[in-house]
Amino acid sequence: MIAVTSITKAAQGWAAGLRRVFSVIPRPLAALLTVVLIIGLVWALIVPPWQAPDATTHFAYAQSLAERFALPGDKRRATDSTDQLLADAASEASLEAFNPKTVKPGGWSSQRYAGYLAAVRSHPSRSNGGGPNSASSNPPLYYLYADLAYWAMYGGDVFDRLYAIQIWGVALLMLTVTGAWMLAGEVLGRCRLPQLACAATAGFVPLETFIATSVNPDALMVTLWTFALWLGARVIVRGARQRDAVVLCAVTAGAILTKATSYALVPAVLLALGLGWLRRPPEERSAARRQLATALVALVLPVLGWLGLAHLLGRAAVNAVPSSGHPFNVRQFLSYVWQFYLPRLPWQTPFRAVNTYPAWYIWLKQGWGIFGWLDVPMADWVYRVLGVITAVILIPATALVARFRDRLRLSLTAFFAVALVALLGLLHITDYAQIIKSGGTLLQGRYLLPVVGLFGLSVGFVISHLPGRWRGPACGTTVAGLLLLQVLALGTVARMYYT
Repeated sequence: MIAVTSITKAAQGWAAGLRRVFSVIPRPLAALLTVVLIIGLVWALIVPPWQAPDATTHFAYAQSLAERFALPGDKRRATDSTDQLLADAASEASLEAFNPKTVKPGGWSSQRYAGYLAAVRSHPSRSNGGGPNSASSNPPLYYLYADLAYWAMYGGDVFDRLYAIQIWGVALLMLTVTGAWMLAGEVLGRCRLPQLACAATAGFVPLETFIATSVNPDALMVTLWTFALWLGARVIVRGARQRDAVVLCAVTAGAILTKATSYALVPAVLLALGLGWLRRPPEERSAARRQLATALVALVLPVLGWLGLAHLLGRAAVNAVPSSGHPFNVRQFLSYVWQFYLPRLPWQTPFRAVNTYPAWYIWLKQGWGIFGWLDVPMADWVYRVLGVITAVILIPATALVARFRDRLRLSLTAFFAVALVALLGLLHITDYAQIIKSGGTLLQGRYLLPVVGLFGLSVGFVISHLPGRWRGPACGTTVAGLLLLQVLALGTVARMYYT
Protein backbone atom coordinates (compact mmCIF):
# COMPACT_ATOMS: atom_id res chain seq x y z
CA MET A 1 0.00 0.00 0.00
CA ILE A 2 2.86 2.36 0.85
CA ALA A 3 4.54 1.54 -2.45
CA VAL A 4 1.33 2.24 -4.37
CA THR A 5 0.91 5.55 -2.58
CA SER A 6 4.53 6.51 -3.34
CA ILE A 7 4.13 5.63 -7.00
CA THR A 8 0.89 7.60 -7.17
CA LYS A 9 2.53 10.65 -5.62
CA ALA A 10 5.49 10.36 -7.95
CA ALA A 11 3.18 10.11 -10.96
CA GLN A 12 1.25 13.15 -9.79
CA GLY A 13 4.50 15.04 -9.36
CA TRP A 14 5.64 14.13 -12.87
CA ALA A 15 2.26 15.13 -14.31
CA ALA A 16 2.40 18.47 -12.54
CA GLY A 17 5.92 19.02 -13.82
CA LEU A 18 4.87 18.26 -17.38
CA ARG A 19 1.93 20.64 -17.07
CA ARG A 20 4.30 23.39 -15.93
CA VAL A 21 6.62 22.70 -18.85
CA PHE A 22 3.85 22.77 -21.42
CA SER A 23 2.26 25.84 -19.85
CA VAL A 24 5.46 27.75 -20.68
CA ILE A 25 5.25 26.81 -24.38
CA PRO A 26 3.15 29.34 -26.32
CA ARG A 27 -0.02 27.73 -27.66
CA PRO A 28 0.75 28.41 -31.35
CA LEU A 29 4.14 26.73 -30.95
CA ALA A 30 2.63 23.81 -29.04
CA ALA A 31 0.04 23.29 -31.80
CA LEU A 32 2.73 23.55 -34.48
CA LEU A 33 4.97 21.04 -32.68
CA THR A 34 2.07 18.60 -32.47
CA VAL A 35 1.55 18.77 -36.23
CA VAL A 36 5.31 18.50 -36.82
CA LEU A 37 5.39 15.39 -34.63
CA ILE A 38 2.64 13.72 -36.65
CA ILE A 39 4.13 14.61 -40.03
CA GLY A 40 7.61 13.63 -38.88
CA LEU A 41 6.39 10.19 -37.81
CA VAL A 42 4.76 9.70 -41.21
CA TRP A 43 8.03 10.55 -42.96
CA ALA A 44 10.03 8.28 -40.65
CA LEU A 45 7.79 5.32 -41.45
CA ILE A 46 6.86 5.84 -45.10
CA VAL A 47 10.37 6.00 -46.60
CA PRO A 48 11.62 2.44 -47.29
CA PRO A 49 14.80 1.14 -45.64
CA TRP A 50 17.96 3.04 -46.60
CA GLN A 51 16.24 5.10 -49.33
CA ALA A 52 17.95 8.36 -48.41
CA PRO A 53 21.33 9.71 -49.55
CA ASP A 54 24.20 7.65 -48.08
CA ALA A 55 21.89 6.05 -45.52
CA THR A 56 23.63 2.68 -45.78
CA THR A 57 27.05 4.09 -44.91
CA HIS A 58 25.66 6.24 -42.09
CA PHE A 59 23.87 3.25 -40.59
CA ALA A 60 27.05 1.18 -40.87
CA TYR A 61 28.93 3.96 -38.98
CA ALA A 62 26.28 4.05 -36.24
CA GLN A 63 26.30 0.25 -35.95
CA SER A 64 30.09 0.07 -35.69
CA LEU A 65 30.02 2.64 -32.90
CA ALA A 66 27.13 0.92 -31.12
CA GLU A 67 28.42 -2.64 -31.38
CA ARG A 68 32.20 -2.21 -31.20
CA PHE A 69 32.57 1.25 -29.62
CA ALA A 70 34.91 1.88 -32.53
CA LEU A 71 34.85 4.33 -35.41
CA PRO A 72 34.62 2.79 -38.89
CA GLY A 73 37.42 2.89 -41.43
CA ASP A 74 39.41 -0.25 -40.58
CA LYS A 75 40.74 -1.49 -43.93
CA ARG A 76 40.87 -5.06 -42.63
CA ARG A 77 37.11 -5.19 -42.10
CA ALA A 78 34.05 -5.22 -44.32
CA THR A 79 32.12 -1.98 -44.67
CA ASP A 80 28.77 -3.48 -43.62
CA SER A 81 27.99 -6.14 -41.04
CA THR A 82 26.38 -9.46 -41.94
CA ASP A 83 23.32 -8.22 -40.07
CA GLN A 84 22.99 -5.20 -42.38
CA LEU A 85 23.84 -7.14 -45.55
CA LEU A 86 21.11 -9.72 -44.93
CA ALA A 87 18.53 -6.97 -44.43
CA ASP A 88 19.76 -5.12 -47.50
CA ALA A 89 19.46 -8.23 -49.65
CA ALA A 90 16.03 -9.13 -48.28
CA SER A 91 14.59 -5.64 -48.83
CA GLU A 92 16.55 -5.05 -52.06
CA ALA A 93 17.52 -1.66 -50.67
CA SER A 94 20.71 -1.34 -52.74
CA LEU A 95 18.88 -2.40 -55.89
CA GLU A 96 16.11 0.09 -55.18
CA ALA A 97 18.50 3.02 -54.75
CA PHE A 98 18.47 4.97 -58.03
CA ASN A 99 15.87 2.51 -59.42
CA PRO A 100 12.63 3.23 -57.53
CA LYS A 101 10.51 2.87 -60.67
CA THR A 102 11.52 -0.76 -61.18
CA VAL A 103 12.26 -2.07 -57.66
CA LYS A 104 9.44 -1.73 -55.12
CA PRO A 105 9.72 -2.36 -51.37
CA GLY A 106 6.06 -3.31 -51.38
CA GLY A 107 7.06 -6.30 -53.50
CA TRP A 108 8.24 -8.33 -50.52
CA SER A 109 6.90 -11.84 -51.01
CA SER A 110 5.96 -14.06 -48.08
CA GLN A 111 8.72 -16.44 -49.13
CA ARG A 112 11.40 -13.72 -49.05
CA TYR A 113 10.19 -12.44 -45.72
CA ALA A 114 10.14 -15.96 -44.29
CA GLY A 115 13.66 -16.46 -45.61
CA TYR A 116 14.82 -13.28 -43.88
CA LEU A 117 13.24 -14.33 -40.56
CA ALA A 118 14.94 -17.72 -40.85
CA ALA A 119 18.28 -16.02 -41.51
CA VAL A 120 18.06 -13.69 -38.50
CA ARG A 121 17.23 -16.61 -36.21
CA SER A 122 20.83 -17.65 -36.69
CA HIS A 123 21.86 -14.33 -35.08
CA PRO A 124 23.95 -12.81 -37.90
CA SER A 125 26.91 -10.79 -36.69
CA ARG A 126 26.27 -7.14 -35.98
CA SER A 127 29.90 -6.37 -35.20
CA ASN A 128 31.87 -7.65 -38.20
CA GLY A 129 31.45 -4.38 -40.12
CA GLY A 130 33.23 -1.11 -39.47
CA GLY A 131 35.39 -1.07 -42.59
CA PRO A 132 36.05 1.87 -44.92
CA ASN A 133 33.08 3.88 -46.09
CA SER A 134 32.50 7.38 -47.37
CA ALA A 135 31.24 8.57 -43.97
CA SER A 136 34.19 7.28 -41.92
CA SER A 137 35.86 10.71 -41.69
CA ASN A 138 32.75 12.29 -40.16
CA PRO A 139 32.92 13.25 -36.47
CA PRO A 140 30.93 10.92 -34.20
CA LEU A 141 28.39 13.19 -32.47
CA TYR A 142 25.38 12.45 -34.69
CA TYR A 143 26.07 8.72 -34.64
CA LEU A 144 26.16 8.73 -30.84
CA TYR A 145 22.79 10.45 -30.91
CA ALA A 146 21.44 7.85 -33.37
CA ASP A 147 22.79 5.03 -31.22
CA LEU A 148 20.50 6.03 -28.35
CA ALA A 149 17.62 4.81 -30.52
CA TYR A 150 19.68 1.86 -31.77
CA TRP A 151 20.29 0.65 -28.21
CA ALA A 152 16.66 1.27 -27.24
CA MET A 153 15.60 -1.32 -29.86
CA TYR A 154 18.61 -3.55 -29.39
CA GLY A 155 16.51 -6.68 -28.93
CA GLY A 156 14.81 -6.27 -32.32
CA ASP A 157 16.04 -6.96 -35.81
CA VAL A 158 17.93 -4.51 -38.00
CA PHE A 159 14.73 -2.94 -39.35
CA ASP A 160 13.54 -2.22 -35.81
CA ARG A 161 16.80 -0.43 -35.08
CA LEU A 162 16.79 1.43 -38.39
CA TYR A 163 13.26 2.76 -37.98
CA ALA A 164 13.95 3.62 -34.34
CA ILE A 165 16.77 5.92 -35.51
CA GLN A 166 14.48 7.48 -38.12
CA ILE A 167 11.72 8.08 -35.55
CA TRP A 168 14.32 9.50 -33.14
CA GLY A 169 15.08 12.07 -35.85
CA VAL A 170 11.60 13.56 -35.33
CA ALA A 171 12.92 15.02 -32.06
CA LEU A 172 15.58 16.90 -34.06
CA LEU A 173 12.90 18.20 -36.42
CA MET A 174 10.88 19.51 -33.47
CA LEU A 175 13.98 21.13 -31.98
CA THR A 176 14.71 22.84 -35.31
CA VAL A 177 11.18 24.26 -35.30
CA THR A 178 11.65 25.48 -31.73
CA GLY A 179 14.98 27.08 -32.61
CA ALA A 180 13.41 28.88 -35.57
CA TRP A 181 10.59 30.14 -33.32
CA MET A 182 13.13 31.59 -30.87
CA LEU A 183 15.22 33.03 -33.72
CA ALA A 184 12.23 34.99 -34.99
CA GLY A 185 11.36 36.06 -31.46
CA GLU A 186 14.86 37.41 -30.86
CA VAL A 187 15.06 39.30 -34.16
CA LEU A 188 11.44 40.34 -34.76
CA GLY A 189 10.21 40.50 -31.18
CA ARG A 190 7.61 38.27 -29.59
CA CYS A 191 5.11 38.66 -32.41
CA ARG A 192 3.31 35.33 -32.62
CA LEU A 193 2.29 35.42 -36.30
CA PRO A 194 5.81 36.06 -37.72
CA GLN A 195 7.23 33.55 -35.25
CA LEU A 196 4.69 30.93 -36.33
CA ALA A 197 5.42 31.55 -40.01
CA CYS A 198 9.18 31.30 -39.43
CA ALA A 199 8.96 28.09 -37.40
CA ALA A 200 6.47 26.45 -39.77
CA THR A 201 8.68 27.22 -42.76
CA ALA A 202 11.73 25.71 -41.05
CA GLY A 203 9.78 22.60 -40.10
CA PHE A 204 7.65 21.99 -43.18
CA VAL A 205 10.12 22.39 -46.04
CA PRO A 206 9.74 18.84 -47.41
CA LEU A 207 13.46 18.23 -47.77
CA GLU A 208 13.97 19.10 -44.10
CA THR A 209 11.31 16.64 -42.92
CA PHE A 210 12.82 13.98 -45.20
CA ILE A 211 16.42 14.49 -44.05
CA ALA A 212 15.56 14.93 -40.36
CA THR A 213 13.86 11.52 -40.36
CA SER A 214 16.64 9.78 -42.30
CA VAL A 215 19.89 8.28 -41.01
CA ASN A 216 22.06 11.26 -41.84
CA PRO A 217 24.25 13.65 -39.80
CA ASP A 218 22.71 16.59 -41.66
CA ALA A 219 19.65 16.05 -39.43
CA LEU A 220 21.55 17.08 -36.29
CA MET A 221 23.63 19.71 -38.08
CA VAL A 222 20.51 21.60 -39.22
CA THR A 223 19.21 21.66 -35.64
CA LEU A 224 22.50 22.93 -34.23
CA TRP A 225 22.88 25.61 -36.92
CA THR A 226 19.35 26.85 -36.22
CA PHE A 227 20.13 27.18 -32.52
CA ALA A 228 23.49 28.80 -33.30
CA LEU A 229 21.75 31.41 -35.46
CA TRP A 230 19.31 32.15 -32.63
CA LEU A 231 22.06 32.31 -30.02
CA GLY A 232 24.24 34.49 -32.24
CA ALA A 233 21.37 36.95 -32.63
CA ARG A 234 20.81 36.80 -28.87
CA VAL A 235 24.49 37.54 -28.18
CA ILE A 236 24.35 40.60 -30.45
CA VAL A 237 21.03 41.93 -29.13
CA ARG A 238 21.83 41.40 -25.44
CA GLY A 239 25.44 42.53 -25.39
CA ALA A 240 27.32 39.22 -25.30
CA ARG A 241 26.36 38.04 -21.84
CA GLN A 242 28.71 35.31 -20.72
CA ARG A 243 26.09 32.56 -20.46
CA ASP A 244 24.80 33.26 -23.97
CA ALA A 245 28.33 33.36 -25.35
CA VAL A 246 29.30 30.07 -23.72
CA VAL A 247 26.20 28.29 -25.01
CA LEU A 248 26.73 29.72 -28.51
CA CYS A 249 30.31 28.46 -28.58
CA ALA A 250 29.29 25.05 -27.22
CA VAL A 251 26.55 24.66 -29.84
CA THR A 252 29.01 25.66 -32.56
CA ALA A 253 31.47 23.04 -31.31
CA GLY A 254 28.64 20.50 -31.41
CA ALA A 255 27.91 21.41 -35.02
CA ILE A 256 31.57 20.95 -35.97
CA LEU A 257 31.63 17.58 -34.16
CA THR A 258 28.61 16.61 -36.24
CA LYS A 259 29.93 17.51 -39.69
CA ALA A 260 33.01 19.39 -40.88
CA THR A 261 30.84 21.70 -43.00
CA SER A 262 30.08 23.51 -39.75
CA TYR A 263 33.53 25.09 -39.71
CA ALA A 264 31.76 27.62 -41.94
CA LEU A 265 29.83 28.74 -38.87
CA VAL A 266 32.94 29.91 -37.01
CA PRO A 267 33.43 33.31 -38.76
CA ALA A 268 29.82 34.30 -38.06
CA VAL A 269 30.10 33.23 -34.42
CA LEU A 270 33.27 35.26 -33.91
CA LEU A 271 31.57 38.23 -35.55
CA ALA A 272 28.55 37.86 -33.25
CA LEU A 273 30.79 37.79 -30.18
CA GLY A 274 32.62 40.91 -31.37
CA LEU A 275 29.45 42.83 -32.21
CA GLY A 276 27.85 41.83 -28.91
CA TRP A 277 30.96 42.98 -27.05
CA LEU A 278 30.81 46.37 -28.81
CA ARG A 279 27.25 46.83 -27.56
CA ARG A 280 28.45 46.66 -23.96
CA PRO A 281 29.08 49.97 -22.14
CA PRO A 282 32.75 51.01 -22.43
CA GLU A 283 33.35 50.51 -18.72
CA GLU A 284 32.24 46.84 -18.97
CA ARG A 285 34.27 45.87 -22.01
CA SER A 286 37.45 44.92 -20.18
CA ALA A 287 35.66 42.38 -18.00
CA ALA A 288 33.54 41.26 -20.95
CA ARG A 289 36.68 40.56 -22.97
CA ARG A 290 37.81 38.03 -20.35
CA GLN A 291 34.35 36.47 -20.29
CA LEU A 292 34.35 36.01 -24.06
CA ALA A 293 37.81 34.45 -23.92
CA THR A 294 36.42 31.96 -21.42
CA ALA A 295 33.46 31.28 -23.70
CA LEU A 296 35.75 30.52 -26.63
CA VAL A 297 37.20 27.64 -24.62
CA ALA A 298 33.83 25.91 -25.04
CA LEU A 299 34.37 26.09 -28.80
CA VAL A 300 38.07 25.35 -29.04
CA LEU A 301 38.56 22.49 -26.57
CA PRO A 302 36.00 20.01 -28.00
CA VAL A 303 37.21 20.64 -31.56
CA LEU A 304 40.86 20.24 -30.58
CA GLY A 305 39.92 17.08 -28.71
CA TRP A 306 38.36 15.59 -31.85
CA LEU A 307 41.29 16.66 -34.04
CA GLY A 308 43.73 15.13 -31.57
CA LEU A 309 41.77 11.89 -31.36
CA ALA A 310 41.57 11.64 -35.14
CA HIS A 311 45.33 12.18 -35.37
CA LEU A 312 46.05 9.51 -32.77
CA LEU A 313 43.82 7.05 -34.61
CA GLY A 314 45.49 7.90 -37.92
CA ARG A 315 42.26 8.97 -39.59
CA ALA A 316 41.09 12.06 -41.45
CA ALA A 317 39.24 14.59 -39.32
CA VAL A 318 37.47 16.09 -42.35
CA ASN A 319 36.22 14.57 -45.58
CA ALA A 320 38.56 16.42 -47.92
CA VAL A 321 38.56 16.21 -51.71
CA PRO A 322 41.77 14.47 -52.88
CA SER A 323 44.22 16.68 -54.72
CA SER A 324 43.87 16.70 -58.49
CA GLY A 325 47.30 18.13 -59.21
CA HIS A 326 45.67 21.32 -60.52
CA PRO A 327 46.27 24.45 -58.39
CA PHE A 328 43.36 26.56 -57.23
CA ASN A 329 42.75 29.19 -59.89
CA VAL A 330 40.86 32.22 -58.61
CA ARG A 331 39.79 33.37 -62.07
CA GLN A 332 38.57 29.89 -62.98
CA PHE A 333 36.74 29.58 -59.66
CA LEU A 334 34.94 32.89 -60.21
CA SER A 335 33.95 31.66 -63.68
CA TYR A 336 32.59 28.49 -62.09
CA VAL A 337 30.53 30.53 -59.59
CA TRP A 338 29.19 32.75 -62.38
CA GLN A 339 28.12 29.73 -64.41
CA PHE A 340 26.48 28.19 -61.37
CA TYR A 341 24.13 31.12 -60.86
CA LEU A 342 24.01 32.85 -64.26
CA PRO A 343 24.11 31.87 -67.95
CA ARG A 344 27.60 31.18 -69.30
CA LEU A 345 29.15 34.06 -71.20
CA PRO A 346 30.53 33.32 -74.70
CA TRP A 347 34.19 33.60 -73.68
CA GLN A 348 33.89 31.42 -70.57
CA THR A 349 35.12 27.83 -70.59
CA PRO A 350 32.20 25.53 -69.72
CA PHE A 351 32.42 23.29 -66.68
CA ARG A 352 31.37 19.76 -67.57
CA ALA A 353 29.59 19.15 -64.27
CA VAL A 354 27.67 22.42 -64.39
CA ASN A 355 24.38 22.15 -66.26
CA THR A 356 22.52 25.08 -67.80
CA TYR A 357 21.04 26.41 -64.54
CA PRO A 358 22.56 24.44 -61.64
CA ALA A 359 21.36 26.92 -59.01
CA TRP A 360 17.77 26.25 -60.09
CA TYR A 361 18.17 22.47 -59.99
CA ILE A 362 20.34 22.15 -56.86
CA TRP A 363 19.34 25.00 -54.58
CA LEU A 364 15.68 25.37 -55.55
CA LYS A 365 14.44 21.97 -56.79
CA GLN A 366 16.58 19.81 -54.54
CA GLY A 367 16.41 22.41 -51.76
CA TRP A 368 12.61 22.21 -51.60
CA GLY A 369 12.62 18.48 -52.06
CA ILE A 370 13.82 15.70 -54.34
CA PHE A 371 13.65 12.51 -52.32
CA GLY A 372 15.17 9.04 -52.23
CA TRP A 373 18.64 9.02 -53.70
CA LEU A 374 17.76 12.22 -55.60
CA ASP A 375 15.56 10.08 -57.83
CA VAL A 376 12.05 10.84 -56.53
CA PRO A 377 11.06 14.35 -57.70
CA MET A 378 7.72 16.05 -57.42
CA ALA A 379 5.93 17.22 -60.58
CA ASP A 380 7.72 19.97 -62.52
CA TRP A 381 4.86 22.43 -62.04
CA VAL A 382 5.34 22.22 -58.26
CA TYR A 383 8.91 23.51 -58.56
CA ARG A 384 7.85 26.32 -60.90
CA VAL A 385 5.29 27.46 -58.32
CA LEU A 386 7.88 27.15 -55.55
CA GLY A 387 10.32 29.22 -57.60
CA VAL A 388 7.79 32.04 -57.82
CA ILE A 389 7.02 31.79 -54.10
CA THR A 390 10.73 31.85 -53.21
CA ALA A 391 11.19 35.02 -55.28
CA VAL A 392 8.10 36.61 -53.70
CA ILE A 393 9.67 36.03 -50.28
CA LEU A 394 13.33 36.83 -50.88
CA ILE A 395 13.00 39.90 -53.12
CA PRO A 396 10.85 41.95 -50.68
CA ALA A 397 12.96 40.72 -47.73
CA THR A 398 16.14 41.88 -49.45
CA ALA A 399 14.58 45.23 -50.31
CA LEU A 400 13.52 45.77 -46.70
CA VAL A 401 16.96 44.81 -45.37
CA ALA A 402 18.60 47.26 -47.78
CA ARG A 403 16.74 50.08 -46.01
CA PHE A 404 18.25 49.31 -42.60
CA ARG A 405 20.16 52.17 -41.05
CA ASP A 406 20.28 51.51 -37.30
CA ARG A 407 23.34 49.76 -35.89
CA LEU A 408 21.55 46.79 -34.29
CA ARG A 409 19.76 45.73 -37.47
CA LEU A 410 22.91 46.18 -39.51
CA SER A 411 24.81 44.03 -37.00
CA LEU A 412 22.23 41.26 -37.20
CA THR A 413 22.23 41.44 -40.98
CA ALA A 414 26.03 41.19 -41.05
CA PHE A 415 25.95 38.13 -38.76
CA PHE A 416 23.37 36.30 -40.90
CA ALA A 417 25.11 37.30 -44.13
CA VAL A 418 28.48 36.01 -42.96
CA ALA A 419 26.92 32.69 -41.92
CA LEU A 420 25.24 32.29 -45.31
CA VAL A 421 28.21 33.45 -47.41
CA ALA A 422 30.70 31.32 -45.47
CA LEU A 423 28.53 28.24 -45.95
CA LEU A 424 28.08 28.90 -49.67
CA GLY A 425 31.76 29.71 -50.05
CA LEU A 426 32.90 26.48 -48.42
CA LEU A 427 30.43 24.43 -50.45
CA HIS A 428 31.44 26.05 -53.74
CA ILE A 429 35.17 25.73 -53.06
CA THR A 430 34.71 22.03 -52.32
CA ASP A 431 32.53 21.54 -55.38
CA TYR A 432 35.01 23.38 -57.61
CA ALA A 433 37.84 21.20 -56.31
CA GLN A 434 35.85 18.09 -57.14
CA ILE A 435 35.03 19.33 -60.64
CA ILE A 436 38.63 20.08 -61.59
CA LYS A 437 39.63 16.72 -60.11
CA SER A 438 37.12 14.42 -61.82
CA GLY A 439 34.46 16.46 -63.60
CA GLY A 440 31.87 15.33 -61.06
CA THR A 441 29.95 17.57 -58.70
CA LEU A 442 29.41 17.28 -54.93
CA LEU A 443 26.67 19.80 -54.28
CA GLN A 444 23.20 18.70 -53.19
CA GLY A 445 20.25 20.78 -52.07
CA ARG A 446 20.37 19.38 -48.53
CA TYR A 447 23.70 21.13 -47.97
CA LEU A 448 21.78 24.42 -47.80
CA LEU A 449 19.47 23.18 -45.03
CA PRO A 450 21.66 24.55 -42.20
CA VAL A 451 20.32 28.01 -43.04
CA VAL A 452 16.68 26.93 -43.36
CA GLY A 453 16.07 29.03 -40.24
CA LEU A 454 17.16 32.14 -42.18
CA PHE A 455 14.67 31.32 -44.93
CA GLY A 456 11.98 30.96 -42.29
CA LEU A 457 13.09 34.25 -40.77
CA SER A 458 12.69 35.90 -44.19
CA VAL A 459 9.10 34.67 -44.34
CA GLY A 460 8.36 35.97 -40.84
CA PHE A 461 10.15 39.24 -41.60
CA VAL A 462 8.03 39.93 -44.68
CA ILE A 463 4.82 39.08 -42.78
CA SER A 464 5.83 41.39 -39.91
CA HIS A 465 5.98 44.31 -42.35
CA LEU A 466 2.48 43.74 -43.74
CA PRO A 467 -0.41 45.88 -42.50
CA GLY A 468 -1.86 44.45 -39.30
CA ARG A 469 -5.08 43.16 -40.85
CA TRP A 470 -3.12 41.19 -43.47
CA ARG A 471 -0.73 39.41 -41.15
CA GLY A 472 -3.19 36.78 -39.93
CA PRO A 473 -4.33 35.74 -43.42
CA ALA A 474 -0.73 35.80 -44.69
CA CYS A 475 0.46 33.57 -41.85
CA GLY A 476 -2.50 31.23 -42.28
CA THR A 477 -1.89 31.00 -46.02
CA THR A 478 1.79 30.24 -45.39
CA VAL A 479 1.07 27.40 -42.97
CA ALA A 480 -1.72 25.98 -45.13
CA GLY A 481 0.46 26.15 -48.24
CA LEU A 482 3.30 24.34 -46.47
CA LEU A 483 0.94 21.62 -45.26
CA LEU A 484 -0.38 21.20 -48.81
CA LEU A 485 3.20 20.92 -50.02
CA GLN A 486 3.80 18.21 -47.41
CA VAL A 487 0.81 16.29 -48.75
CA LEU A 488 2.17 16.57 -52.31
CA ALA A 489 5.63 15.42 -51.19
CA LEU A 490 4.33 12.47 -49.18
CA GLY A 491 2.03 11.53 -52.03
CA THR A 492 4.98 11.58 -54.42
CA VAL A 493 7.01 9.29 -52.15
CA ALA A 494 4.11 6.88 -51.58
CA ARG A 495 3.26 6.71 -55.26
CA MET A 496 6.86 6.10 -56.31
CA TYR A 497 7.65 3.39 -53.80
CA TYR A 498 4.34 1.61 -53.26
CA THR A 499 2.38 1.67 -56.51
